[in-house]
Amino acid sequence: MSNAATVLAKVAALAGGALVGALLTRWLDERLVARRAQRFNNDKMRYAQGLAPIER
Repeated sequence: MSNAATVLAKVAALAGGALVGALLTRWLDERLVARRAQRFNNDKMRYAQGLAPIER
């Protein structure tokens, strides 16, 4: 491989890794936000019933 082709291959690998990392981070963040919202709703329902929130 020529020098330019090696550089292009490395840049493509770095860009691909950054893209996969960004997508994975976004997916995990959405899961954590959904989980936090579910816990909040559960605690709100328990409070409405006069119960204490669940200890975690």
